[in-house]
Amino acid sequence: MMISKKVAAAVGIIGIIGLITVYGCATQPGAGPAPEKQVEKAAAKPEKVSPLYKKKIKPLTTAECGRCHFSVYQAIKTKGGKHQIECVRCHTEYHVYNPRKRNYNKIMPKCASCHLSASGGPFHGKNKRLTRCLKCHADPHKPLQMPMSDIEASCGLCHSKEGKEIKKYPSKHKTDVSCTDCHAEKHGYIPECNACHESHSPDVELATKDCMACHPVHKPTRISYTEDAISTICAGCHGKAYELLQKKETKHTSIKCSECHPAHKEIPPCSRCHGEPHPKGMMMDVTKCGDCHGIAHKLVS
Repeated sequence: MMISKKVAAAVGIIGIIGLITVYGCATQPGAGPAPEKQVEKAAAKPEKVSPLYKKKIKPLTTAECGRCHFSVYQAIKTKGGKHQIECVRCHTEYHVYNPRKRNYNKIMPKCASCHLSASGGPFHGKNKRLTRCLKCHADPHKPLQMPMSDIEASCGLCHSKEGKEIKKYPSKHKTDVSCTDCHAEKHGYIPECNACHESHSPDVELATKDCMACHPVHKPTRISYTEDAISTICAGCHGKAYELLQKKETKHTSIKCSECHPAHKEIPPCSRCHGEPHPKGMMMDVTKCGDCHGIAHKLVS
């Protein structure tokens, strides 16, 4: 009986030592670490990283963007103009669109980040119809390819000089056609006059430069010309007067129309060239020379 109690006591002491060893309660050298330190040691152990994510990533190059966005790359290449820059200059964030958040407007580049006026405000001024950049420049990847059908109502905002002229001097260029009828192909397109008109002078070939010398396109009825304008140009509209001059040879026949009519529709007095050819005693009214001499285009001998 006494032996059994001694055995039991020995077993108990051995068990306690074992527990102390397991749970780190021992204070003597060589005892195992506390459980908290074991956890800290486990946490400090670095996780394994996949080789796929060990490389240092550089921003995408334009060529790399173009692999997926080929149509956009081609648009900038052929019609991008000054927007032929690195994609990442505008798209500082990419592949971050979330259909649940509908964050398209938030992540898209803002025109004002580059395009500002000299004063730091909107590029074209503060008019609300002009600050909506994409209304005219519908595709920033080809910014000068503007759909004319969408922007006609705003033409005068940028082209104020032309807008004022066409309004002040009404003609068929205002009543019969619109901006998009002439500048139809693209913004900035200037058509040739012969696209709509035929030459009004049989001896003069229709050429836009020559036409506009007399007929400024946005005020075509405000006809102007230089002194060296040939008379056959005038004959296109004033055929009867020209025919009369050619039918009967007089000193007026060899004179250019522009010499007598330096401004369109100007009818000069005969005294401008002839002075007062008759004695004062005749009491002639020089403004009625035609009563005796006929009209300037058909002088009476």
